Amino acid sequence: MPLHSKSRWLPQDSFSFGAITLLLLAVALFSWFTSQHWINQRILTQLQELQQQSYLVAATATQDLQQGSGQISDIAQTLASLSSTRQFLQNPRQPDALQADLDRFGERFRLNGIWLIDPQGQVLAQSPAGLALPSFNPANGARQAEQHGQPLRRFVFEPGRRQATFYYAAPVMQGDRPAASVLIRADVQGISRQAFRIELLVTDANGIISLADNPDWLLHTLPERHLRSAPPPSGTMPLPITMSPLLPQVLLLGPQKAPVLLATHRTTERDYQVHAMANAEHIYQLAKEQDRLAAIVTLAATGSLWGGLLTLLTFKRDRRHRLTVSRANNELVRLNQQLKQMATTDFLTHCPNRRAGETRLQFELANLLRHHQPFCIVMLDIDHFKHINDQYGHDTGDQVLRHFAKVSRDTIRDTDFLARIGGEEFLLILPQTTRQQGMALVQRLLDNIAGTPLYLADKTVGYTFSGGLTQGREEDGINDLLARADRALYQAKESGRCRICVE
Repeated sequence: MPLHSKSRWLPQDSFSFGAITLLLLAVALFSWFTSQHWINQRILTQLQELQQQSYLVAATATQDLQQGSGQISDIAQTLASLSSTRQFLQNPRQPDALQADLDRFGERFRLNGIWLIDPQGQVLAQSPAGLALPSFNPANGARQAEQHGQPLRRFVFEPGRRQATFYYAAPVMQGDRPAASVLIRADVQGISRQAFRIELLVTDANGIISLADNPDWLLHTLPERHLRSAPPPSGTMPLPITMSPLLPQVLLLGPQKAPVLLATHRTTERDYQVHAMANAEHIYQLAKEQDRLAAIVTLAATGSLWGGLLTLLTFKRDRRHRLTVSRANNELVRLNQQLKQMATTDFLTHCPNRRAGETRLQFELANLLRHHQPFCIVMLDIDHFKHINDQYGHDTGDQVLRHFAKVSRDTIRDTDFLARIGGEEFLLILPQTTRQQGMALVQRLLDNIAGTPLYLADKTVGYTFSGGLTQGREEDGINDLLARADRALYQAKESGRCRICVE
């Protein structure tokens, strides 16, 4: 081939050569900026999704801890209000009744210690016998509770027992002044939540990790920027966490430099904080690829001809990461479904809540208008429920509510709908049911509840309910329907309870 035919595709002057070089460089830089934008968007999206997942898991764990501490506070206040406690303070020479109550409460609720402390910090009674006060001397807090007449709670980690513990002090009032305080100790159960790539840990008021899915993290501290309180005490060993050189939001944990995302759920509780530590390996790998891609593009920009190859590599990586994004999206959908279920379900009885009940009522009213299918609703209220709480305690009251929900679900039809809309008040929706049919079904439910008491280890609790039944009308709204059922329920209570009245 002649020499001039080989060189005709090459630029014939310096201007043309410079123009072609700048064009190739522009293509390379455009590809680099485009790929950087795509990867940054993927990193940002996945970081947001992981933060939302971590916050949801930490919020759920916080709710569990708050429920546990609430039960402990109820127990302490119950002990402080016992007649045996007041009788003992009036006559300390007769401790048998109080000691029996302390032992029974400690065994029943699996408490690790109960103390009755006077204003001078002396132990007047305790269960089990011979149990020493803890090393951090909660008697000071108990005396503070006595002086101010207000309960005092503390969340601590006891190194000797390697156990996170709730302490709760409730004042014992005589007239309008505190005469002593009841201090109880209860171990905090595990906080592990079944979540994808997420582990939980809890720091106490001093910033020390006191409860964690990984026991190796106990007694360590977190970086100060993740703590709400002052810096942790000197002498504590910080968790081996360093800042990531690629992503400021991602931390590197331990000698393996495992990338993690640390999310803190901040609440009004001052004695502990819940943190979610999520595995951010997949996000960090994207950042590493972004860093490697920058180096490749730098070489491509200096060589110009690497721009086309970079574009091909970017599209190939994009296809490979779609599966990762899809999996993360599926996990987010599952967590959103779980959150939706939590928003429409009563936590105690696992029945639908008031919001779900009103939604179902709207559906039945629309079905009545369109297809003329009758339906009834019944407002149910457990009789003398306050007396049950006062006599047996709120824990027994909760068990009565769960027992009522279970027996009701076993009695009603599969198409019926039972929702808890208040403390001891339930709404029963009976689709495709006339007033006469509804009365027969609710009467059967009333007989079953009356004939099926709640059997506990040390007592049997029998109870009944009153009900107000009404049939839906085409001109009804939700408020009209509920108002009629409420009037019928009021009539049932006024007529002596344990009966069903029809409006």
